Amino acid sequence: MTIEIRPATAADAAAIADLHQRSWRSAYRGLLPDSYLDGQAGDELAARWRTAFTEDEPRRVILVAMAADGIAGFVAAWPKGADRALIDNLHVAPGQRGGGLGRRLMSRAAAELRRQGFRAAFLEVIEGNHGARGFYRRLGGVEGELFVEPIGGHPTRVIPVAWDDLAVLEAAGGA
Repeated sequence: MTIEIRPATAADAAAIADLHQRSWRSAYRGLLPDSYLDGQAGDELAARWRTAFTEDEPRRVILVAMAADGIAGFVAAWPKGADRALIDNLHVAPGQRGGGLGRRLMSRAAAELRRQGFRAAFLEVIEGNHGARGFYRRLGGVEGELFVEPIGGHPTRVIPVAWDDLAVLEAAGGA
């Protein structure tokens, strides 16, 4: 199957929100309350993506992976200082996981961030999401100290993962 990675547009917002919600329901079941995942989370994610493309942030990076049947994955990063970015989201459709798409998205995002002058990036991952944590370590991410952050009003144990050199993340993706 051919998958094209391209910059996302406002026309992709609804499909991104849908994939984001499906991914959360799959990946975070048992890590966040079911009542939140099956209710409030969907509304919050839809609202977030409706406004994401209206924000005046020229240095953001939002990429989508397009398959024949729609969006197979996406990655989004936002500036957090002059040369550091927050990789706020990486989600791959449940049926597409394990085939290298996440690596490709991360590598392409790192390349774009570097092109814009960023040197480092970080993200936050739920402590119990062991698959994602292992994935980020394989891409050269270094875990930091656990902290508690509210997600949907629920205290959640979160681990930061950092790349001090985006070239490492770009190369790890093999793109």
